[in-house]
Amino acid sequence: MIVHYLYNLELLLVLCQSFILGRKYGFSSQNFLFVYLFVTFLIEGFSFIMDKINENIIIGLPYNLYLIFVLSFFYLYYADQLPAVFKTLSGLFLAVSLLYIGIFTEFLGSAFDENIAVAVMLFLIVHAVIWFYCKLNSADEESILDNPCFWISSGLLLWGTFGIFRCLPMYYFYHTDQEFSDFIKANFTGVNIIFYTLIFISLHKYEHISKRRIAGDC
Repeated sequence: MIVHYLYNLELLLVLCQSFILGRKYGFSSQNFLFVYLFVTFLIEGFSFIMDKINENIIIGLPYNLYLIFVLSFFYLYYADQLPAVFKTLSGLFLAVSLLYIGIFTEFLGSAFDENIAVAVMLFLIVHAVIWFYCKLNSADEESILDNPCFWISSGLLLWGTFGIFRCLPMYYFYHTDQEFSDFIKANFTGVNIIFYTLIFISLHKYEHISKRRIAGDC
């Protein structure tokens, strides 16, 4: 589908933008989003190639491990964004999520385990909501739209919410209603496009912050 090609092209463009800004201002200036984008691009590129070779190849294991990476990455991403009490709750939530994945899922199996996806997406949704709560109740006079984390959290909230709907009925509709299954898959690819558009905007905000910091040091 053309929408899938557009998604992969956008992911590549966002990755390149992140790399350029990282070389210019330092990868820490964007909270290491380049690492997330690079790993995502590798996984999606591998999946794209394997699907072209044989669409019946089962490649669930890389995605299972990728989702655990996503869980860990955004725990670290929000570690610098949340007050101390919420950092503690975040750590507990991470431990519970990893324990659940380790005990109750087939994370090393060859098939994609939708329970891992649901656990990770719930983790992302909760952290996005917590960030919004903390930001809206802070005394910070800076516009929330100028905060890169606003765009990241908005994207994660969207991606996580639609992702749960995408994953929970995935296997059921695949066997009972192939047409509807393809419709859900295509729409989720559209959500991915929106998500990475929001990440691109966040990189633009990080760039502005880096420029202001450099100007202030001069």
